[in-house]
Amino acid sequence: MGILIRNALVLTQNERREVLKDCDVLIEANRIAKVGKGMREKAEHVLDGRGKLVMPGLVNTHTHLAMTLLRGYADDMRLEDWLEKKIWPREAKLKPADVRAGSMLGCLEMIRGGTTSFVDMYFMMGETAAAVEKCGLRANLAHGMIDMDKPERRKKELAAGEAFVREWNGKVRGRIMASFGPHAIYTCSRELLEKTNELAHKHDVKIHIHLSESRKEVVDCLAKHSKRPADYLESFGFLSKRVIAAHCVWLRREECALLGKRGVSASHVPASNMKLAGGGAMPIPELEQAKANICLGTDGAASNNSLSMFGAMKLCALLHKNSRWDATVAPAQQVLDFATRNGARAMGAEAGAIAEGRLADLIMLDLRSPNLVPMHSAVSNVVYAASAGNVTDVIVDGKILMRERKVVAFDEEKVMEAGEKAAFDLVSR
Repeated sequence: MGILIRNALVLTQNERREVLKDCDVLIEANRIAKVGKGMREKAEHVLDGRGKLVMPGLVNTHTHLAMTLLRGYADDMRLEDWLEKKIWPREAKLKPADVRAGSMLGCLEMIRGGTTSFVDMYFMMGETAAAVEKCGLRANLAHGMIDMDKPERRKKELAAGEAFVREWNGKVRGRIMASFGPHAIYTCSRELLEKTNELAHKHDVKIHIHLSESRKEVVDCLAKHSKRPADYLESFGFLSKRVIAAHCVWLRREECALLGKRGVSASHVPASNMKLAGGGAMPIPELEQAKANICLGTDGAASNNSLSMFGAMKLCALLHKNSRWDATVAPAQQVLDFATRNGARAMGAEAGAIAEGRLADLIMLDLRSPNLVPMHSAVSNVVYAASAGNVTDVIVDGKILMRERKVVAFDEEKVMEAGEKAAFDLVSR
């Protein structure tokens, strides 16, 4: 039983960040059992690793999976106009079948692109959870909550959020984790945020929230609460290691220190921030100095317009070098950590590295792809040169999801057809 990969170049992302040549990886059940050379163990599946790079699967720590249906629907708009005039009106017409179709399409894109785990917040999340269960990916999912300071809506959102956690947290041997998803400080009342925090502690789960994404969010928070967003959340004990805060663009040094002190995971979303012209960039050096857990996400396909974590890694590295006028900022190894080890830590999964005892979430890349030749540095090539098209094999939780570019868990063509139909039906309502 199990899977044995032989004679590969292994980018381990272990504590020593070793890159091992002609190396074997043995998987038993859903864990990595052994990493080394010349293994004689037998396995049900033996994969030839010659000419392949084996590395941890990528972890996308901020997305809205079903928004694949709105890819290319609303481009080149200000954030507030994008939300209020295009996205929210369409989302109000979503049906459960739409969310299922969009989630399946997103899962397919991520599998083919080497993403093995993701953190998601959206609506009708039971549909997304069912898609994840079928597709085989690992996910931390949250019912997105918005109350707009309306007590009755708050009550319904909290009930729906807790019901989702009760139903899905820990499903499929822990491959699906559930969390709470208060959308943001400008769409959620203090009462909802406080109750969310209480429920997250009660159920011992994560909280996924948008934080300091735009300058307007900060200005409005100062006007309403006389505090910046991070300080406002801190004023009632919201910030903790449970929190995955997406965007974190408009932070002062003191707020960076606060996020680090509280153990918050800050999910950097460079493509979406740049496309929606949020201004500035996540203060990575300051967050790093504060020892915050920096991770990486794509956001939804409506604002990226891709779910490629290879694209996110390259954008992350280039954006910060350029914005700081310093080519040493956001080096390749650090960015790869964001997309693997740090992402796994954020979502609460024992993944993100190829080492004994870790969850068997890994991918294989074709080293004979022109864009990966020559291989002076595996880390450099992965961050600056690789693309989703280089991924040949994907293994999640010890199961093969894609083999030599063929997804094995479901019919790719049917998923794309269903997603396309749902998308055009949605925008015509």
